[in-house]
Amino acid sequence: MRGSSAQGHREAAWEVVLQTLGGPPSHGPGLEGDPQAGPSPQSTGESLSVTVLTGFLGAGKTTLLCRLLEQTSLRITAIVNEVASINVDAALIRSRSAETIEFQNGCACCALQTDLQETLEEIRSREILPEAVLIEASGIADPTGIAQTVANVPGAALDGIVTLVDAISFQSRSSDPSTVSVFARQIAAAHLVVLTKTDASSDLQALTQAMEILAPGRPVLACDDLFRGGGETASQILLGAALRGARPAIGASHHAHSAFAVETRSSSSPLPAGKFFELLDRLPESLYRMKGSVWLRGQPEEAARCVHVQAVGPRWRVTDAESESTDSHLVLIGRAEDASFSEYAATLGALSGAHGTGGFEGS
Repeated sequence: MRGSSAQGHREAAWEVVLQTLGGPPSHGPGLEGDPQAGPSPQSTGESLSVTVLTGFLGAGKTTLLCRLLEQTSLRITAIVNEVASINVDAALIRSRSAETIEFQNGCACCALQTDLQETLEEIRSREILPEAVLIEASGIADPTGIAQTVANVPGAALDGIVTLVDAISFQSRSSDPSTVSVFARQIAAAHLVVLTKTDASSDLQALTQAMEILAPGRPVLACDDLFRGGGETASQILLGAALRGARPAIGASHHAHSAFAVETRSSSSPLPAGKFFELLDRLPESLYRMKGSVWLRGQPEEAARCVHVQAVGPRWRVTDAESESTDSHLVLIGRAEDASFSEYAATLGALSGAHGTGGFEGS
């Protein structure tokens, strides 16, 4: 009976992971069970964007976080969790001039859940919010528990779980009975998988295939590729806060190195809500991120409404928004030279045009 109860708690927590980012529940066809209507209003005002950085011990979480802080202009608050009584990683991150909050002597996914919730509530109450909160979980944490805590904080939003996988130790971690459970759980919870410590000797194809089994449908990127475009490119992909309220100028050029392609879509007319949500449910694997603000129209007698849109991997979230502009703007970041990405962007671009209102303009 006890095992059945534990399984029920795990399933409930996993449901929270799916729903907080905006993807449909595993047991239903869409948010609120009606993709035509879209989700109900989830919050008012600006939300606190939270990204969870997870990965087993030694995967390179602190290295990636320090590298990101050195290269991005975003205001990031870092919450660093260490199971030991001394938090060595926090000092390294604080030296990068980021606000750093330390949790130690326990895991934020369980023993320190209350501390994490209170900390997020305090940050959310500030007059000026950080552009992103990035939680570096301990190496043995289950990110599902952290996601559940984020979901319990009014005004906070889970923007994604990024799981780092050490290419060198992958085989040993995945075959060791003492580590395989939490290791696999961290990968299964990911919205985005980042491979670290890859070099010329790494079999990236085999690793990617392994991730397709452990985290089906999730984008898999090499850490070195992620930073070839600089810290701003990395932050656009890793952090949901960089995606909210995008207002790219029509015709604006975007940096895109050989691994990534960036396209923008803009429209001066509201988009049909039903068709738009249908496209959100068909996000291709080649689309890493989508961000922006969109005006949607429902039935003819209903007023158009503005929403913030963001997607990471196969998961998406839409929240009601206020906007002085009546234009819609979306930014799409995807795999370069991949037909499924370009075709999806084209389909999205033709969305409103198919209904006689003039389609998205692209750049």
